[in-house]
Amino acid sequence: MFDFVTKNRILVYIVIALIALTFAFFGVDAYFRGGGGAADEVATVGDSKITVQEFGMSVRRAQDRMRAQAQGQQNQQMNAYLNSPEFRQAVLDEMIERRVLLQQAARAGMAVSTEELRSVIASIEAFYDEDGKFSIQRYEQLLRAQNMTPAQFERQIEQDILLGRIRNTVAGTAFMPNKVVERLVRIREQEREVSQLVVSPVEFRDKVEVTEEEAKEYFEENKSLFRIPERAKLEYLVLTPEVAAANVEVSDDELKQIYEQRITEFQTAEERRASHILITVSSDASDEDKAAAEAKASDIYQQLQAEPNRFAELARANSGDPGSAEQGGDLGFFQRGFMVKEFEDAAFALEKGEISAPVKTQFGYHIIRIDEIKAVETTPFAQVREQLLKEVRESRVQEAYLEAAQTFSDLVYTEYDSLKPTADTLNLTIQQSDWVSPTSGGMNPLLNNTQLLEAVFSAESLEERRNTDAVEVQPNTMVSARVVEHAPPSDMPFEEVSGDIVDFLKSERAIEQAKTEGDAIVEKLISGEEVKGLDWSRPSFVTLQRREGLHPEGARAVFSADAAKLPAFVGVAIDDGRYVVYRITEVREVESVSPDQLQTASRQLSQITVQEQYANIVGSMRERSEVRVREDRVQPDQAAF
Repeated sequence: MFDFVTKNRILVYIVIALIALTFAFFGVDAYFRGGGGAADEVATVGDSKITVQEFGMSVRRAQDRMRAQAQGQQNQQMNAYLNSPEFRQAVLDEMIERRVLLQQAARAGMAVSTEELRSVIASIEAFYDEDGKFSIQRYEQLLRAQNMTPAQFERQIEQDILLGRIRNTVAGTAFMPNKVVERLVRIREQEREVSQLVVSPVEFRDKVEVTEEEAKEYFEENKSLFRIPERAKLEYLVLTPEVAAANVEVSDDELKQIYEQRITEFQTAEERRASHILITVSSDASDEDKAAAEAKASDIYQQLQAEPNRFAELARANSGDPGSAEQGGDLGFFQRGFMVKEFEDAAFALEKGEISAPVKTQFGYHIIRIDEIKAVETTPFAQVREQLLKEVRESRVQEAYLEAAQTFSDLVYTEYDSLKPTADTLNLTIQQSDWVSPTSGGMNPLLNNTQLLEAVFSAESLEERRNTDAVEVQPNTMVSARVVEHAPPSDMPFEEVSGDIVDFLKSERAIEQAKTEGDAIVEKLISGEEVKGLDWSRPSFVTLQRREGLHPEGARAVFSADAAKLPAFVGVAIDDGRYVVYRITEVREVESVSPDQLQTASRQLSQITVQEQYANIVGSMRERSEVRVREDRVQPDQAAF
């Protein structure tokens, strides 16, 4: 609407709290090379080794990443999962898959051009400066914060591109015919009326006998399950900004001084409401046209000098700014910086109600009237005190923490035979741990840090009882520990675990008997034999998507069963040890499949097909890559019972 108003860029400041670099927790620079001896490897992929240290760091980074995604809401269940064998195995599988694919890419001669690599990195907005341009300085700064060099990061991105090409190649081969999709939709939407009969192992457990000889035989055959790992109990110190905050004070006098120094931040800008009459003339117009425009503007100005109240009338009749002319020349409120300089200088020099002589700009000649002035308003100190206090305190707490961290690091090193001098100097509390192992700090996330555990179980720490170096286990959290009790690996005596073994064997045999009983019931029902005393649940209609309480394995069995003759029966041993018999008494087919259903199902099935094809290809590559895993080094050392 206002053609003469300059278009100002509004700068948006973005604070990056965390940069999650692609595949960062899978290691950096060891995908095609070996390293370390056989005693130090968790797995090998061809000639490439995954070392204990590399695997431990990858597990730690994966745990940290998931905790960061949980945004502080992690609970005991989540912590248990992050320290579980399943989680560690998943991390190792990801590492192996990545290495297998990269080796395949190397064998196929796949490569990434310098131009493509540069283009991908240049597109990462985290590296842009405030003007929206790629900044080498910011690039290097953020990489340093992640303990990476540009060469390491560029290697990661190159590998990422190669992996993406392999995945895209698989995705391009996925195809699902419409008739197949329709058939699968009909199966998915088919309803079956099902009732259940549960055969529980609890019914058989009290009848199971396990002798001491059988328990001892199991113990001897599975001694590795009953080995107590090397472990240690620790005393340790924790330094956080909250500890440093105890010595930080900010007075009101200091806050008021800061308020005065930053007063413009708490003031609104002066605003003016103006009206104008624009006599347009282009910069490349002839001298005669320019003179005519100036003369017309001067004539209107003279008329306004005699009759100021005609401003709106003359604006509607003469102004070349159609948007404001319809409003009698009204431009509304504006601050400095929104108008071209000549217009702005004139407008902010006028008093309320005053009309300017013609002002020349790139758009022509303006006659300006100031209709209203909003003066600068200052937010009182009392209203911004808490905001200022928070900002100043956070800054000083961080400064105090950094200073304390230096003292902390120096003291635990120089006073290496005790944590007490450090605790006394910084007013910290020496804490005690439960048993920890070289691969697990237990449920304490502060101790569950690869670097710290490596320091704890170093020869220097174990033999000389020295403090470990200060380790940053989390952002702004430093820990130093000292071993107070150490136990080497040892075998558990049979007497300690015999009761657990007996319970375990009883449970296993009860599960076997429940399955045997369940299979016998299914066989009799299928043959048409009457089986009395069966406690069937109330029948209900289910689909593959709406299971209505059916176990997933049970649902698959129900819809895999031949329902040509009803009732049909099928039995499944589910993962909690129970055996469930399902009776199918009615089948309802879907009448028709809509185009939308076909399209949605086709897309979903294509995604599933891609995933399965990709998994099969990776599995095939893995078999050919001679992957060897040291299972005893994948999981943290722990007894089975």
